Amino acid sequence: MNDNIKRLFRERMAEAEASNDTAGRGGPWDFKYIRSLKNLDRFDDVGSCVMLASPGMLQNGVTHVDGTENREFIEEVAAPVVILVHGEQHNMMRLKSKLLSLNADKTTKVKVYSPRNCEEVRIPFKADKIAKVVGKLAAIPPPSAEESQSQLLTGVLVQNDFKMSLMAPEDLREYAGLTTTTITCKQRMTLSAAGIDLIKWALQGTFGSIQEITESQPTNGTNGDSNMNESEEPVEEIVRKSTAYLVMDCVTVRHSSNGEVELEWEGNMLNDGIADAVMAVLFSVESSPAAVKQSSSKHPHTHALPSRNPHANLSPTERLERLFMFLEAQFGADNLTPIATPKDGDDEEEIQRLHKIGIPVPGVEIKVDKMVAKVWLEDLEVECGNRVFGDRVKAVVERAVEVTAPLWATRTTIFRIRI
Repeated sequence: MNDNIKRLFRERMAEAEASNDTAGRGGPWDFKYIRSLKNLDRFDDVGSCVMLASPGMLQNGVTHVDGTENREFIEEVAAPVVILVHGEQHNMMRLKSKLLSLNADKTTKVKVYSPRNCEEVRIPFKADKIAKVVGKLAAIPPPSAEESQSQLLTGVLVQNDFKMSLMAPEDLREYAGLTTTTITCKQRMTLSAAGIDLIKWALQGTFGSIQEITESQPTNGTNGDSNMNESEEPVEEIVRKSTAYLVMDCVTVRHSSNGEVELEWEGNMLNDGIADAVMAVLFSVESSPAAVKQSSSKHPHTHALPSRNPHANLSPTERLERLFMFLEAQFGADNLTPIATPKDGDDEEEIQRLHKIGIPVPGVEIKVDKMVAKVWLEDLEVECGNRVFGDRVKAVVERAVEVTAPLWATRTTIFRIRI
């Protein structure tokens, strides 16, 4: 036995005895990835593996083969990597030279190694990871063999030990034992100079149209007097209504009379970025010249502001230009063509109906090479014969709706791809 192997064996045994780690593990050696194969019926041929066979299957007799039999076995197995670790050095070099000479007629070259004892060999492996689709995603039928387009699945990839599963977020509890939570973030700040009208003006100038919502806050009507006599009847609750603003359908901005502004949003990557932008706008409003005190009394400067911000109410032409701006940046101005004919046919009443709801043209056609996609502006439906190109157009239109919202009179958007 080699001296290095003896030394390593003694060190491992000493470490195992010192840590009392020999019970139940078969000594100091870790056989986590080693299995005893009784027969080929129990062999799961998935991924790469290394097989070790004892000489002669522990039977008496001659177990060695000659060079021709070794070469035929290696060619039949067709292994991409061959490591020669047994035999006399001169004969192993001859076998290595013979195997390398056979690479001249092969498209995939075979790598042959003949290392010395205790010499390190580094071999790159390409691991194929296979995920099992479970839950609601498993109910989606796979594409047939006749379909050339690949199918895209969106879900959560969960890895447990060496098994990976792809599932919908709502199936995490059932199939992965995980619970999902929603984090609500709140940020409070005090704006002593800027009033609610100036805040609304600044938010409309940055994010376009913002939604005004009315919130109800019940009060007990005692005006803060909590020392009520037992004989006194309880005062009826009074519902106090306050006005708040919803920015980009995710960030709620509340303003109180004492100058305190509260931001509330559901924590995720997109909403956090929008909330940061809202806070930057609020801080810039507080330090803007319009918010500087002109007298000893505080006033919102409502007399200097128009009734609505010009960015809050856009014309149909401006809305179409915003959408075209995103599409031209992605696909080029020469590849966009307005569609004059409605989707259901050339009907004057249909065109007039679209004009009344603020849609100047029924749709726009995008042509890149031989791929053509149509975007109908009423419901933002995408029609394309190529699924990959249709997904790209859908992503650009969806991004334009999020940034320049509201794109049309309705905030509801439908994205469908027709093949």
